[in-house]
Amino acid sequence: MSQQDLGSLLADVKANRHWSYEAMSRACGGVPTGKRLFQLINSPLKNFPDPDTIRGLQRATGVGATEIVMAAARSLGLDVADSDPDALHIPGISSIPDSTREALLALGREVSALVGGNLGEVSEVSEASDEALPRNWNSLAAYEGPKEHLDRERAWAKRGEEPQV
Repeated sequence: MSQQDLGSLLADVKANRHWSYEAMSRACGGVPTGKRLFQLINSPLKNFPDPDTIRGLQRATGVGATEIVMAAARSLGLDVADSDPDALHIPGISSIPDSTREALLALGREVSALVGGNLGEVSEVSEASDEALPRNWNSLAAYEGPKEHLDRERAWAKRGEEPQV
């Protein structure tokens, strides 16, 4: 996670995607409004954002609620640090099949055991066997990730508007 405050996080996303405030509001699902986004980016934050605003900002920025909450806390002058510098965040992990998630967790445990000083001892699952592979391991290599962004671009094109990249 970054150490940005909310204004700079939103300003970076807005600039990188070449959005206007209204386009960013549409990407948020309408909440917050373009006027409120202008305030969040350009004015000092006085109050913590409400849950609907946080959800909208998640939608537009693609970052998790935790990062938005931490950025808002920094904007309010609270001294917050990332909870665990070794924590790994994998965007989209909640939408992958359980077997894939379990495979990633098993890999994480293996790496953790290796880094933790147990270089000679790796867990029982580390031996090469069919049991260590998820049931759908063949499809894991072919997985191309989420496609929601393509649906959004098609919707913009259908309305005759330029896609918001």
